[in-house]
Amino acid sequence: MSTSQSTLPPTTDPTSPRRRRWPVVLVGVLILVAGFVIATSLITAPYTELVPGDAQPVSNLITVPHGRAHPILGKVLLTDVGVQTLHYLEYYWEQIFSAPANTIVPTGELTYNLPESEFVAQGKVDMAESQLTAKSVALRQLGYSVPMRDVGVTIYVIDPSSPAWGRLQVGDVVTSVDGVPTTSPLALQNAVRTHQPGDTVTIRVGSIADPTPGRDVSVRLGSITSNHTKVGFLGIGDPAVPFQGMGTQPAYDFPFDVSINSDGIGGPSAGLAWTLGILNTLGGGNLTGGRVVAATGTIRPDGTIGDVGGVQQKTVAVERAGATLFLVPQTPTHAELKIARAMAT
Repeated sequence: MSTSQSTLPPTTDPTSPRRRRWPVVLVGVLILVAGFVIATSLITAPYTELVPGDAQPVSNLITVPHGRAHPILGKVLLTDVGVQTLHYLEYYWEQIFSAPANTIVPTGELTYNLPESEFVAQGKVDMAESQLTAKSVALRQLGYSVPMRDVGVTIYVIDPSSPAWGRLQVGDVVTSVDGVPTTSPLALQNAVRTHQPGDTVTIRVGSIADPTPGRDVSVRLGSITSNHTKVGFLGIGDPAVPFQGMGTQPAYDFPFDVSINSDGIGGPSAGLAWTLGILNTLGGGNLTGGRVVAATGTIRPDGTIGDVGGVQQKTVAVERAGATLFLVPQTPTHAELKIARAMAT
């Protein structure tokens, strides 16, 4: 008798390693995901997000001598743009869910690849300059005499590898070099070029608000080649230096003190709002006809208005603050005006 036999698959042990492998894999995946989330939430991305900032009445920030201020009807609003540094996790999130008013830009594009300290300092310098110009324009518009004279050179950018770095600061006003007055960038450059590389010069510096009498700073000049000749340099405003920037600093003889508290805001685009606010405070208080009016735009010494950035975010901010009119500079391309109209609801 023959016996047939069949080969059956072995019974699988429910506790075998193959059956227990998937929890280990799942835990590993969860650890990787958690690590990714933690890393992207801590590492700063090279991007910055521009968001609607605040809009506040400028009358609360302007102070004039007792007896000169008028009761304010309506409001003139100053508006700004919020700037948020993004971590990678926030960057990925905002790429998908960002609000229409927000804009993500490369940080280097926003800061011109300057060191953060210089970029922040530049914003403060621009604000200080806008306040001086606004006061002079408003007071002249009201009929006051405001004499002006050039007193020095304002530093806007310093080359981090230059002799000036660490000795001078953005916002310093250079009034003389070794006793020679420097009332313009050309005068400053000529005063430096009379010295040889390696010479130590004494630089008198003040601030935008108070250029004189200032303080003395000693700087040992570096060396660059100009027209095949080695000449001394500071590291500001020279064509041979990668970072450059300086401008003539005026001083005004105001008939009385007008102080402005910028409330931590930087940049030049508050100039128009400051000017209107001063006009309103000193000129009767009814400039807006009782309405809530917002304004953005730089102000020039001749009273003309320059263009600004961040109109997309500012439009949302002023609407939230209840403004019924938003004054926006009219550029040749009308680009900013179109943006404001597109964002208005």
